[in-house]
Amino acid sequence: MTFIGDAMAAVVQGVEEVRALIGQPPVVVGGLAVMCRLSNPYRATTDLDVVDRLLGEVPQLQVLRAARGAKPVEPTSVLLPTAYGQVKVDVLEVRQVEIDQPSDDPGDRLHAVAHAWASDTATEVIIEVAPLSGAQVEVSALVAEPGPLVAMKLQAIMNRVAAKQGTDLQDIARLILDEQVRPNALAQLSSCDTSTAADIALHVDLWLVDRRLQAMRWIHDAGGTDLALDDLDLVAELLLSACARS
Repeated sequence: MTFIGDAMAAVVQGVEEVRALIGQPPVVVGGLAVMCRLSNPYRATTDLDVVDRLLGEVPQLQVLRAARGAKPVEPTSVLLPTAYGQVKVDVLEVRQVEIDQPSDDPGDRLHAVAHAWASDTATEVIIEVAPLSGAQVEVSALVAEPGPLVAMKLQAIMNRVAAKQGTDLQDIARLILDEQVRPNALAQLSSCDTSTAADIALHVDLWLVDRRLQAMRWIHDAGGTDLALDDLDLVAELLLSACARS
């Protein structure tokens, strides 16, 4: 996947910085992962989101904050310097106990499971960016698959400001409406654990069915004016079908 621009160059260079600091390819989620999966990326992103399953001796956030020139950002982020400027890295931590002893709250449960799923199934992607000035940047990262990305985005909506809610909803819609991405996304959702599928369906019902008009306003406010209610209804139908279990 190739991007253009200095802002994206900082994010992509941030992937390389994180990789060097933690000694392994980071698991990329969030906006960059969505743009890497779409056949036609529709937006830029200025932050880098990574998942840490906390399997190493030292948490990745601690390692990143100890880097030269790094600045901590509470609660779980860090500003890292790159050749193209600072990039904010959000480290999303998942503890095994959250998987072994699931929360009674479906949102908390989906947060943990979706991020663990994303980390455990991420695949290698070569990410390239052509900055407006300077040489092309190319890095390798483990990028979340579309099914887990949809699950993460659905769960994230609850705790976000309206602008971010619109972006999350738009990301979900575009992943499912993308003809090249949709088969893989739906296949992954169709084969995920039954309890996870039930939690995903619960969030689909909440945001894409019960609050569909509000969701549409948020999407339009976030720039997705080419999307209509019919698109949102189709996305909901496909997701609920994929999450149905006999």
